[in-house]
Amino acid sequence: MPIILFAIFIDLLGFGIIVPILPFLTLKYGGDAMVGTALVSIYSLMTFLAGPLWGRLSDRIGRRPALAATFLGSTVAYIALAFSSNLIMLFVARAMSGMMAGNVGIAMAAMSDLTDESNRGRAMGLIGATFGLGFAFGPFIGGLLGSVGGEPNIFLPALAAASFSCTAMFLTARFMPETSKHRSGEDDEESAAEAKKPLPHWSVVLKSPGQLALFAMFFITAVGQSICFAITPFWAQATLGWDQVKVGFLLAGVGLCVAAIQSLAIGPLFKKFGELKSLMIGASAHLIGCAILLFGPGTVTTALIAFPLVMSGLTVSFPALNSILSKRADKRLQGTALGFSSGMSALGRVFGPLAGGMAFAGYSANSPFFVVASTGAIAFIWALTEVRRLNSA
Repeated sequence: MPIILFAIFIDLLGFGIIVPILPFLTLKYGGDAMVGTALVSIYSLMTFLAGPLWGRLSDRIGRRPALAATFLGSTVAYIALAFSSNLIMLFVARAMSGMMAGNVGIAMAAMSDLTDESNRGRAMGLIGATFGLGFAFGPFIGGLLGSVGGEPNIFLPALAAASFSCTAMFLTARFMPETSKHRSGEDDEESAAEAKKPLPHWSVVLKSPGQLALFAMFFITAVGQSICFAITPFWAQATLGWDQVKVGFLLAGVGLCVAAIQSLAIGPLFKKFGELKSLMIGASAHLIGCAILLFGPGTVTTALIAFPLVMSGLTVSFPALNSILSKRADKRLQGTALGFSSGMSALGRVFGPLAGGMAFAGYSANSPFFVVASTGAIAFIWALTEVRRLNSA
């Protein structure tokens, strides 16, 4: 488990390095907020298309080789990004990176292999904490490297990201054990018998009761989260006059909040309240943060209070929804199911930044956060409905 988490942290560190510099690089090459959010969306579109395929592949050949392959692909994509000198090259490089983002679903499947239902939620929380740490340190490093020379540049941040992905590939290939029981060579008789059977058709993961609504929640919560990450740099520049360095500090602080909640609070929260009620608690914090941002003054204090609440609140959905899904899915299809969840989240990250960019450009800097608030409200209502359905069953 530590090897999986560390490899994902290294890779997410590289991804986080790119986040604060892309909006400013878009402006440098003649784009606007709409083009910048489209640059985020192309990454997510390719993740949506490739995520389920990577998950299915990991069910067939094992988690370790599939995960190592995604890290190798990310290394190549970041090198291409380093030498991008116009918007077209940026879009091509980000599309390549998006195709390799199936490592998230594979890592969740590996963690599911290593845990049982009693500690599944905590394991998913640890992956969420790893994301938070990657986004905490990555934007901080990216903001500094991206300002070398006095103007936004992608060369040094992208090379740093490539080196991190290459390190993650080496760690995975060299030290990570195979976690899928029927691929590890350590099967008991029952697992060996199951391994000889052909994998069920992928469509099985969609046919359980309530499964389509569950996958829809991955899409909806990702819309809210992605708008936050895509619009925050533009909001900070328009409202507070911040540059990429200050935006990097803000995202780093939010990432630390997310990491603290995911690593320290998720396990006890799920144990005491369960995944669904914990999701309701997180959505409530998310809605409070949106209200502060929408109706409070456009000041640094508002940003420092609201953004951690907004992003940390709905981030509870990540481990909660994946824990619920992994418990409902066939053990032999964990990679497929979690690959689909990763794909649906990616689809939400396609539409989220585009919707946020249109609202930002067409109305005001605050208007995208009305959409963000609505996603938190939907998450709360769905979780409440599920709790009532299970209680009455």
